Amino acid sequence: MSSTLDRSLPLVPPDGVERLGLFGLYLFAVFGWLGTTPATLGLALLTLAFVLHRPDWHALGRDPVVRLSLILIGFLIVHSLVLAGLAPSTERAATILGGGGDWLKLMLFIPLAHWCAGRPERVRGLLLLAALGFTLAVLRKIDWANFGLEFFSTRFESYLPAIAFGMFTGLGALGIIVLRQAFWGRFASGRLRRLGVTLWAFWLLFMLEGLLLSQSRGSWLAFIGALALLVVLEWRAHSAATGARIRRQGYRLILPVVGLALLGGLLVQTEIVQKRFTEHTGTVLEIARGETSAVESDPVGLRFKALLFARDTWSERPWFGWGAGTSRELIADSGRPEALFDHDHWLPHLHNTYAEILVQFGLVGLILMTALVWTLARSGFRAGRAGRLPADLGRFYLAALVFVLIWCLFNYRVVRTDWLFFWILVAGTLHGLSHGADTPSPKTQAQAGSPMASR
Repeated sequence: MSSTLDRSLPLVPPDGVERLGLFGLYLFAVFGWLGTTPATLGLALLTLAFVLHRPDWHALGRDPVVRLSLILIGFLIVHSLVLAGLAPSTERAATILGGGGDWLKLMLFIPLAHWCAGRPERVRGLLLLAALGFTLAVLRKIDWANFGLEFFSTRFESYLPAIAFGMFTGLGALGIIVLRQAFWGRFASGRLRRLGVTLWAFWLLFMLEGLLLSQSRGSWLAFIGALALLVVLEWRAHSAATGARIRRQGYRLILPVVGLALLGGLLVQTEIVQKRFTEHTGTVLEIARGETSAVESDPVGLRFKALLFARDTWSERPWFGWGAGTSRELIADSGRPEALFDHDHWLPHLHNTYAEILVQFGLVGLILMTALVWTLARSGFRAGRAGRLPADLGRFYLAALVFVLIWCLFNYRVVRTDWLFFWILVAGTLHGLSHGADTPSPKTQAQAGSPMASR
């Protein structure tokens, strides 16, 4: 598989609509985490070009992922309109309608998928550009005038909330590991290739250091789980490779670099890591012993109490929930400051994505959203077996799925702009590759496959 961009696919094709779509696509990827306004413009342009391009609507209607998306769109619209009409106040009705609109934006991954169909090299380029945009955004937010060694012992929250920053740096590190050959391949052999490998190593260290600086235990646990899976998948791919000198060299390089980076970071910041994992063990033990009445209102205790509140609130409306975006108002109206008040403010959400979906949309909404993610993942596996999804990208999507599933146990950020762009980019590229328009060549078929196949 070529590790460079497919030069037979021109960046600016002759067709005007396609040119507009690709311009929006690359604009969205570069500025997704660097600038909200240009990223939104890019998303609007690629969506408009998708409509003007006149896709095969009948074929789209037969796609299981698109069908479920349409069902979910209908559910969100009807659900929001009905519950807004039943809301006890105009403020609650406005919250539900606005929240429903935010959830509907997630379906914009379908237009993006159109521009990635059958283009794995384009997808690799988009993912690397998105990681580059995120890196530039972080560098821009660092206070370089007062920069010093103390920076590496403090929590970095100047760009995103800590747990969100930990999520994107963790996913960035996983992506840089998986797409290493796609990055190296942009440099010619010899001295330039060594320069590329060096830049890659520094980029990886940057992401890992950002993950540590987030001091987010949820992000750390998610990264550990996803990295463990990725190691297994990479090792199986390496074991299946035969007579590939470049592959052997790649693995001889990547394992020491990643291992030394993780070990070095842990040694330098052992005190911070140890403190974060031990400072609330008393609360964890109280919860494990069932002594819930004495649980303190520390970060762990607040999350536990929020889950208890979510259970009680959801049980009142188990099937369809209370409406999009209502959890913040429900918490503020709960009359439980001892359980849901964090120092000087009410909890902004339930700190658990699954609990949020149950409270907002009920069991029906959770089933529909789970079905969409499951169908999208299953189509990815089928695309791998059919030769449309390259193995390296398959490993990234699988590791990212595990990371996000674990991370969602600790926080909720679905309707935020950063999560919206993340979902549209990752789900859209996966869906596009899962339904590629082009028949893969024999070489691509041999090098593609399931996430556990060799690369």
